[in-house]
Amino acid sequence: MDRRQFLAGSAALMTTAVWPSSVDKLLALDNAQAVAREPWAIGFSGAEGDYLPLTMQVSGEWPAQLSGNLYRNGPAKMSRAGKSYQHWFDGDGMVQQFSVANGKIQHQAKFIQTKKFKVEEAAGAFKYTTAGTVIPNALPIRNNDDLNVANTSLLPRHGELLALWEAGSPYRLDAQTLTTLGVKSFGDKFKGLPFSAHPLDDGQGGLWNFGVWYVGGEKQLLVYQVAADDSIARMEVIELPQASYLHAFAQSENKLVFYISSCVYEEGETYIDAFKWRPELPSQLLVIDKADFKARQLHQLPAGFVFHFGQAIEKNGELSVQLCLYPNSAILTQGMKGLLTGARKTKTPHAELVTITVPLTATLTAASKTQFAETLPSSARINRSGVMMEFPQFAQHTMSNKESAQQTSNAEKLAEKTGVASEFVPLFGVGARSDSAASSGSNFNYEAESESGLSNTLYCIHNAKDSSQHDVDTLGDASYSAFYLGKGKIAEEPLYIPATEQHEAYLLMTWLDYHNAQSGLSLFRASDISAGPIASAQMNRVLPLGFHGCFINA
Repeated sequence: MDRRQFLAGSAALMTTAVWPSSVDKLLALDNAQAVAREPWAIGFSGAEGDYLPLTMQVSGEWPAQLSGNLYRNGPAKMSRAGKSYQHWFDGDGMVQQFSVANGKIQHQAKFIQTKKFKVEEAAGAFKYTTAGTVIPNALPIRNNDDLNVANTSLLPRHGELLALWEAGSPYRLDAQTLTTLGVKSFGDKFKGLPFSAHPLDDGQGGLWNFGVWYVGGEKQLLVYQVAADDSIARMEVIELPQASYLHAFAQSENKLVFYISSCVYEEGETYIDAFKWRPELPSQLLVIDKADFKARQLHQLPAGFVFHFGQAIEKNGELSVQLCLYPNSAILTQGMKGLLTGARKTKTPHAELVTITVPLTATLTAASKTQFAETLPSSARINRSGVMMEFPQFAQHTMSNKESAQQTSNAEKLAEKTGVASEFVPLFGVGARSDSAASSGSNFNYEAESESGLSNTLYCIHNAKDSSQHDVDTLGDASYSAFYLGKGKIAEEPLYIPATEQHEAYLLMTWLDYHNAQSGLSLFRASDISAGPIASAQMNRVLPLGFHGCFINA
């Protein structure tokens, strides 16, 4: 299949999942209004309109040297005209801005003015079927950007802020005013290019990214490199062993790494419903050479499911990659639906931080590069940390192959300078810890989890060298530090702020206090999160819980 066929089919991927048997599903649009909602459900109620600038109440000591803007993205328009969405992924995106300056914090937020949002805002009702909800009498979908909600992540790029979604074009935002500037273009011939929400820096001013195409039984992955001038430098259509749900990927110095899960696209009433858990299909680790997209490896793994990755390193002829591994895909197909009803009808497993290590000694031959050779014999090692966590963050550094070749004579110095090394750096994330266990100081009890079942604890996973310098606990194969936010609080993705000449490295994390109907953010020293936040800010606003963000220094 060529590029034009791939792009032309991107809209069909969303529309062909809707089948005539969806009548009963339409009736469910009204159900969320009648369900007795738990207190934590206010975090999924959405927002009615933009938030005007508001100065937050601060506590602790915000470092005077820390100045910039924290941005976050997530689903925010969850209902219209008495109808409510059925999946967390469906809501229209809203960008939150927390401006940090001179020890003061100001918040504002705006809906991202996508085509879909503007059409439905004018109509006063939902008009497009979304990833997880069938809308009656929906407007026809002509391309993937007709239903682009731009609700997943944010990327600073050439002085602007890009709002990203799973399968459509980025939306350009003014980083100061949050005004939507329009759709990001990568050239006319790449209009509507599926642009995942987790592009990776290529170390040369450009990006690595991907999209998928599963229409008509196809199982194809589009991998490409965006040049520094935002032209498409390279791309490759790759035939996958199965049409797996893909959200993100990882990179090492020379490789791109994908987890091909056992959650497979088949058919269903919506795009989300079309994904089925098939444990009889092994998951596989796909390793692609950055210099040659045709040089690839597949490593067979036990059945599993992944949203997010941590670090990937190459050492002694092996590749090791960190990821947050679920035992099944229930979080996608069931758990995120339950969040919007306000009642946890189905308890779904948490993700565990694991490290998968595979050999890098075998690659596909030139004769078989257009298709995968037989899957390599299973030689993968899976090291389980025992820590249940998501939204991994770390000090990210990139290095081009050219830079690597120029400095191979002094590898240790290079590793220290760039962070592209043979050892992991500390990894941060959030997880759900039992409120009673955390309050008593006892160890984990994931069966008796938090009141909401959602994240309430910040974690730092230490490497061997780092852990010897801290007062840490151990669980499974991991040494870790942790800080419990408190009962009634839900922690969002922590953002790592690298050290500069003006300040040390920090973790900045937003949270919702659903018992007191307040939203806030807290600042931690990255070197010692267990000591708790050194500063916080809060306000009497209940912000919709979101997904990903970024911090831009002033």
